[in-house]
Amino acid sequence: MGDAVPPQAPGYRLGVDVGGTFTDVCIFTPGGKTVRTKVPSTSHDQSIGVKNGIKKAREKLKGLYGWDGQFESIHHGTTVGTNAVLEGKGAKTALVVTAGHKDVLAVRRSQIPGGLGAWINFIPPAPIVPLESTIQCHGMMSAEGEIVTPIDEFALRRDLVHLKKQKPEAITISLLNSYQNAAHEKTVAKILREELGEDVEIVCSADVLPEVGEYERTVTASANAIVKPVVKKYLANLQKLLAEDSETIRILKSDGGLTTLDLAGELPVNILMSGPAGGVRGVADVVAKKTKYCNLITLDMGGTSTDCALISNGSPALRRETAVDSLTVRAPSVDVQTVGAGGGSIAQYIDLTSTLRVGPESSGATPGPACYGKGGKDATVTDANIVLGYLPDKLLGGAFPLDIAAAVTAVENVASQMGLTTDQTAQGIYNLVNERMYNALRNVSVEQGYNPEDFSLVAFGGAGPLHANAVGKLLGAWPVIIPPSPGVLCAQGDATTKLSHEQSASYIKPFADATQDELWSSLEKLRDSCNEVLLKALGDGPSTILSTAYEADLRYKGQALTLSIPLLVEDFKLEPAEFVQAVRTRFDAAHEQSFSFSLSSFPLEIMRLGAIVTDGSPNMEITSIDASGSSGCVPPEDAIITKKMISTEGQRLEAIFWDRTKITKCGYKVEGPCVISEMDSNTLILPGFYGEIDSYGNILIHPNEDANLTSNIAHHNWESAQELVAKSPLIPTLISSSLQSIRNEMDTLMLRCSMSPAIRDQQDEFNVITNKEGKMLVGQFGSFIGQFLDSWKGTIEEGDVFVTNDVYEISGAVTHLNDVIVLLPIYFKGEIVGWAANFGHMTDVGGKVPGSMSINATSIFEDGLQIPTVKLYSRGVFNSSMVDVFCRNSRQPDWFRSDLTALVAACRTAATRVCELNERFGPNVYTASCNELLSRNRSGISKLIDTQIGDEPSTFTDFVDDDGQGTGPYAITCKMQKKDGRLVFDFSGTSPQSRTSINFYLSTTMFKMFVGYYLLAVFDPFCVVNDGFHDLLDIITPEGSILRPVRPAALSCRTHFLGRTMDIIQALMGQRSPQYRAAAGFSDSPHFFYSGFKPNGEWYQLYQIGFGGVPARPIGDGPDCHCLFPAIKSVPTEAIELNFPLRIEANESLADSGGPGFYRGGNAQRTLYRFLSAGEFSIHDDRWFTKPWGINGGGPGARSFKKLYRCSKHVENPPVEYLPSKCDHILVEPNDLLEWVTWGGGGLGDPTMRPAEVVALEVARKLVTIEGAKKNYGVIVSPTDYSINEEETKACRARIVAARDMKYVEKVYDRGGTLAELTASCLEETGLPPPKPQWEKDPYGPHVALPYVKEWYKVMREKKDWDLQ
Repeated sequence: MGDAVPPQAPGYRLGVDVGGTFTDVCIFTPGGKTVRTKVPSTSHDQSIGVKNGIKKAREKLKGLYGWDGQFESIHHGTTVGTNAVLEGKGAKTALVVTAGHKDVLAVRRSQIPGGLGAWINFIPPAPIVPLESTIQCHGMMSAEGEIVTPIDEFALRRDLVHLKKQKPEAITISLLNSYQNAAHEKTVAKILREELGEDVEIVCSADVLPEVGEYERTVTASANAIVKPVVKKYLANLQKLLAEDSETIRILKSDGGLTTLDLAGELPVNILMSGPAGGVRGVADVVAKKTKYCNLITLDMGGTSTDCALISNGSPALRRETAVDSLTVRAPSVDVQTVGAGGGSIAQYIDLTSTLRVGPESSGATPGPACYGKGGKDATVTDANIVLGYLPDKLLGGAFPLDIAAAVTAVENVASQMGLTTDQTAQGIYNLVNERMYNALRNVSVEQGYNPEDFSLVAFGGAGPLHANAVGKLLGAWPVIIPPSPGVLCAQGDATTKLSHEQSASYIKPFADATQDELWSSLEKLRDSCNEVLLKALGDGPSTILSTAYEADLRYKGQALTLSIPLLVEDFKLEPAEFVQAVRTRFDAAHEQSFSFSLSSFPLEIMRLGAIVTDGSPNMEITSIDASGSSGCVPPEDAIITKKMISTEGQRLEAIFWDRTKITKCGYKVEGPCVISEMDSNTLILPGFYGEIDSYGNILIHPNEDANLTSNIAHHNWESAQELVAKSPLIPTLISSSLQSIRNEMDTLMLRCSMSPAIRDQQDEFNVITNKEGKMLVGQFGSFIGQFLDSWKGTIEEGDVFVTNDVYEISGAVTHLNDVIVLLPIYFKGEIVGWAANFGHMTDVGGKVPGSMSINATSIFEDGLQIPTVKLYSRGVFNSSMVDVFCRNSRQPDWFRSDLTALVAACRTAATRVCELNERFGPNVYTASCNELLSRNRSGISKLIDTQIGDEPSTFTDFVDDDGQGTGPYAITCKMQKKDGRLVFDFSGTSPQSRTSINFYLSTTMFKMFVGYYLLAVFDPFCVVNDGFHDLLDIITPEGSILRPVRPAALSCRTHFLGRTMDIIQALMGQRSPQYRAAAGFSDSPHFFYSGFKPNGEWYQLYQIGFGGVPARPIGDGPDCHCLFPAIKSVPTEAIELNFPLRIEANESLADSGGPGFYRGGNAQRTLYRFLSAGEFSIHDDRWFTKPWGINGGGPGARSFKKLYRCSKHVENPPVEYLPSKCDHILVEPNDLLEWVTWGGGGLGDPTMRPAEVVALEVARKLVTIEGAKKNYGVIVSPTDYSINEEETKACRARIVAARDMKYVEKVYDRGGTLAELTASCLEETGLPPPKPQWEKDPYGPHVALPYVKEWYKVMREKKDWDLQ
């Protein structure tokens, strides 16, 4: 490391970073020298390890300089808060929320991550504050910050009686709209203090994060409350322990700045990611500020994961959220992306799909990699590096011997399964983990609009330098830079950074309406608050210099994304029009940089203002190291530790192992292959590359002039490419990893650039990348390309982009007119090598009702605008006039245009990346690899069909209850039969098409993909599913049925049958294999539309998807208030209230609505909408007549219902209307109230066998009622303390079991009764008459003469009932 000479020669400054294994210390001396130490971390009390590290450093300092005084300052990066979150060892915390919103932390945003079928294995993370410790507070604040109803103090004090018994150590208060007015939170805080005393930490969400978004604010404030007592205690102990070492102790924040002990204790949520921030800060100070390389991508590779970040023009990129494991809070942080690829990542061979996989599972610190000699047997990345010869026999300066034989044995076990040599397998593991890091690093740069080739790569951490050269080669980022002592770089970053403080506040209005005086006044208040904090810490003397930066979060009106844009002091001296234009230009440029387009005609909205004040004292200067004498000079012989053979890309070569401490002179140059070894890290330089020491001690790795930077396989012809792929199975795996990363890039771009809530918030968009024949390589809903190619009769040329939403023309590739799809042929060197496609749900495409999904539509013409397949771009020329026509036919033209732009941008991004893969691997190897990936999926599905699906046929019938016109239920019947190793799905018996819009044109490609995802989800949930297995499935859908309607049948409300196909699949699979045996649940995506004109004449239009109970599954309970479909998220309540004349007075799970069982079905969602403006709504759901079936003794889930309370006519006694399941054009007046309850998931297994303590806990959590516990589970729970009466429970359960007859034992499915029984009780139980069978009316439409339709009506008029399982 180079010398550091601070301008005013201060005293000794110390940085200390605590990691999971080691605590690192770095000291800058007054003379500019650096002293480093590394000691074991003490996980039970980090301060002991810190003290030990300082003690060891003092010994060095005394020996070197004879110094033993006080440090000028100690800067500390700590994981105390992070560990409290990860290990669940934070303070016992309670939560106070607005009544009706108790589930805000448990439900999160209702999202199930992963692909189709992911719900089978998805277990929601436990909320960081448990539901039993959540108190509901009555009192409402409007979105404008006006008090609607005051706090009910009496009710709150009453409810606190039970909470007191839990003895919480901290309480979070997070009330709706408190970001606009915190008065209610302050009132509640006063009551809590009176009731609970002074010892309980009380955290108000508006103090922690005064910003819109109830979940984000609540989880951030709750995380702060949980770690606050732990961090405060730790910091107090630390201050006492280090009192003799320094009077000034600072703590590193997640954004890379320092904060005081007091502020770190008050807002510990800001220090959760201080570790990674220290490393990036260290890179910025050591490399970006002291060399010519100021644009950097960083790679910090540890044992379990790798952190990637971007430094642009010397400054680390920041984001306004911090992620710790599954917890994401909104707090400023260095923009670090983490990928589950580290030295301890486990490599395993997946026999089902013949694929090598590295991670995300990790060996951890114990037992660790096999080479650690602690009993680990699994092969890891570190073991692969051992086998390849890249590591010395001992680590940590010889203190940690490695078990070479154990590493070889572990890798040999994987190699034997793959039929490869040990070296080949180790190289494959090394390459695959590099590929994952490459994709993560690329995403960091590309997501922000940068080309990684314009950056240099800096690697640090214990394992990063060993992979840096290979990853740099993939990125094309030169030079690759390895700073001095890369394993303790975080501690160095801690030492060099400076004190800062940030304050922000919501400021929501159109930018054009915000005056300069108003903005400056708000910014001054934020600045003054920051100044007060820093002056208190630094002293208010003449030598104190403060630096202030201002920023605003802006977005295009209606967009989800906000960008933080700097506001300069000079801006406020401009004329108003010039000010608006200056900021506008800055925002448009930032948007163009990040997303490759801008919308200069769109109005801007301002969402937040911020001020960041930093210690403005001079930076610590780092001086150069000694020179070697001449550039390119070879280090002396005594710098060589050893020479040994290593393996790289199939070659065995001799490599020199250099001692880094002996080659740290400017100009020294070492040729690869070699390893530069130091106490805490090892740097691999590959053949064809060299490393040179710069004037600050960094190793700069460059390619030699004759180095081959491209793949050595790109030259293959088709025959040799096939041979290569056959004998090198890891090549397709590398390509698959990149394709999945490309798909993630497409998703990211869509969600950041779209404007409609349907896509930006609910994530209703799906993409696909295919081979040139149109077979899906990555995606979710199967390939859309095959149906397009079958229907398209025109030319396909380079630069073309196609668009359509014509369901009938493309045979159901999209399923209703709202889903507009963009398709782009990917050309490489003049030849098509694949396709990229993306569809998104457009909020409005015309039609009878706002939102374009009218249940009363009788033809496709009433559904909305039909776009036959046309060229949006023809040979690169944009057809703007056509888009004008599209937008003219939408009630939301700006959203339509923006979302269409985002669809094209996503596809073009995919095309660019796929072309890069073809450049790297060659088009023949790429194509052969894609074929191999398809073949692997086919092989995996074939094995599952053979082993998991018996020969007996399976048949199941399920229903959509009605068509919105009183007719129903409509049946979907399917028979599954295995024949000659294939599965045949025959939908004969399914109801004929409807006169209304519930028809669903079932794409055979889509249904096959549903089946594939379902089959693989249980046995290989991490598998990348593709179209390779499609020939193993045959789908029979009779023409004229509701699954294959005849044009022009309406389709807009097809969501119910789309969901019911999911229920059918799980029923059929469950009959054949217990691993798939799940109940029925919330498989639809029902929708709510509210629209009209505000009193000021502005048009508003809300589209919202409902959520409900996921079915109980073999893995456990079904989540509450979620949905089977992947990725879809709920729209935040506060966002809805801010943008629409609507107040959501409740949004919660409904107790007892989940079917009882050994595993409970997920509860339904109950939402109360208070209308604040005259308008109309449409609402379409299902399962109001039939019930979501339970299975194997589990009960059915509860039905849905809707009630409209006409409070505009009478406030206290409003007339009540029971609304039908599907209805349009419901007119409302201000103060009317809609109650919408969705349906629950069915239960699985005998509910009397469910542990009684689990039932009692769910009573405390308000997920099951006292009566429900007794009636459904036979558990007697005390209403006062939720204890169980053991004797009465035993007796009650015995009575329930004794009352059962043989039907219970024999019954697989519990539908809550036969159709006849449900019909008889319908009016009494639902308030609505039962639907009339379809066969009672004569058919009408273009399908009536079809043989299938005639036969169906004939049979059903004779039977007058269904054959149910």
